[in-house]
Amino acid sequence: MPRVLALVSALLAVPAIAAEPLPKVPAKLVTLARPATTVAEVATAIREQTGLAVDVSKVDAAKKRAVEFSKVPFWTAVEKMAADAGCRIAVNGSGREIALVPLAAGVKLPPSSVDGPFRVVLKQVVAKRDFETGKTVYQLHLDAMWEPRFPVYLMDGEPKVTTATADGKAVTADAPTGRVATSGYTHPLTITLRDVPRAAKQLDEITGSFTVVAARQLLPFAFDDLTTDKPVAKEQAGVTVTLKPVKHAGGRVEFNFEMKYPAGHPELESFEEVWASSNKLRVTGPNGRQNVEPTDYNTDSRGGTVYGNYAFAGANGQPGPLPEKLTGWKAVYETPSPLLKQTVTFTLKGIELP
Repeated sequence: MPRVLALVSALLAVPAIAAEPLPKVPAKLVTLARPATTVAEVATAIREQTGLAVDVSKVDAAKKRAVEFSKVPFWTAVEKMAADAGCRIAVNGSGREIALVPLAAGVKLPPSSVDGPFRVVLKQVVAKRDFETGKTVYQLHLDAMWEPRFPVYLMDGEPKVTTATADGKAVTADAPTGRVATSGYTHPLTITLRDVPRAAKQLDEITGSFTVVAARQLLPFAFDDLTTDKPVAKEQAGVTVTLKPVKHAGGRVEFNFEMKYPAGHPELESFEEVWASSNKLRVTGPNGRQNVEPTDYNTDSRGGTVYGNYAFAGANGQPGPLPEKLTGWKAVYETPSPLLKQTVTFTLKGIELP
């Protein structure tokens, strides 16, 4: 066999090396060594160590508390602070704002579970009676939330239930469906349980999991010269972003980006490639006096390469917000670090049934 053919045969015989899975998004950890402090001081320590704020304005923030923890996840620290202060954890619709709210009289803290930077909390239990079959199903409405510092783009539509028991007997749960898009830092989940004994007063325990597609962080790519006639490439965390020469035509200004992601970036269905649409472009004028966002955009994913087109144009033939000459102007393009799949597990105990 000729030497070249032998070499080719040898290379083809070498098994392909699978890409190493990307590391999970870790939790921010908090340590509070002083056992006697105030709620306000605990909130300050959490913010200083994690960069995440907890609003304690609705509680007696000056009252002494006896909480102490060492290297615990952010959500565990907030839960301990809330329990000690007789409060529940409230988040706004986007999940970015976190606050402690006093519990109403006679109301217990809801069952919850923390796994790394994620928290799962029970919001509501609904019983539904089917008069055709004579059976009752229970729906558990949960909120999944994550530390408001990194993006989650996709999540299983329903959790996969591993075990569920009521009065010591196993009950069945509906199987999960496909993935859904998420936004903000919290997302609702529903579990449907069947065959729960009619005499049961509570669910003893339910364990399960769901998978998310997330990124560890958002990466800002800065481009300081928008007048060059050559492509400019920047690299961070294994992601390469190339800005093609800026196009000008009839008052319309177009920015075209090409993003290359490394091996390990998950393969997604075409309808799941929604994450790139949340990438952001910001163009700033000389001396930072102007901040302009595009009037139109389009993104397209092809495997590990993503293309983004962003246009600045005026309405009804009017000049757009950008000048013909971009001398002194700068652009910052924000895109996520390589996406990863992460499984979140949870255990909820002592769920009272209606």
